Amino acid sequence: MVFAAVFAAIRFSLYLDSPLRFFSPAVFAAVLFLYVPVLRYWGRGFPAWTRVENPRKTLGTGMLLFVAGAAAFTLFTMLPLPPELFPRGGAPPISPVLTAHILLLTALPEEVFFRGYLYDLFEKAGWEPVIPTSLLFAVGHLVLSPSPYRLLTFFPGLLLGWGRKSSGNIYVPVAVHFLYNLLPSLLMGPG
Repeated sequence: MVFAAVFAAIRFSLYLDSPLRFFSPAVFAAVLFLYVPVLRYWGRGFPAWTRVENPRKTLGTGMLLFVAGAAAFTLFTMLPLPPELFPRGGAPPISPVLTAHILLLTALPEEVFFRGYLYDLFEKAGWEPVIPTSLLFAVGHLVLSPSPYRLLTFFPGLLLGWGRKSSGNIYVPVAVHFLYNLLPSLLMGPG
């Protein structure tokens, strides 16, 4: 229900005229993704996923996931797919503003919400959390920007979930998500 409420609020914010918005939709989404989990953890201390227990394993997992994701993305870009499955046309050039946006308004808040908060909720309910959080990750992307291409975020979501499971922390999914979002600019160049 929290997932549905958060995404309904974000989707609704896209329809508001600029003077009615307090934040851009990206900032509004980041605030919700970061602060909804605060309600769960308030007064209980920092959750376990904020600690790095094994730095070597964390670094190795992150490197493995980045290389695997970069290889998969590179192969994917070579497939002769229809435009609705892979919108070609380049990517924005990497800049400090783009880098900050991807890290602070995309990777960090989404991973806190999906691989932190929702992951914990599924685990507490006795579910294996990687698949349901990946599915909700893809559905959330589809709700905010409907296209078949957005559903494909399920697959990187699996890698990000595995990164959380393997490392036990949120830092691997945040770093890898950040790097995955830079890949189009790194590999395809400006549009």
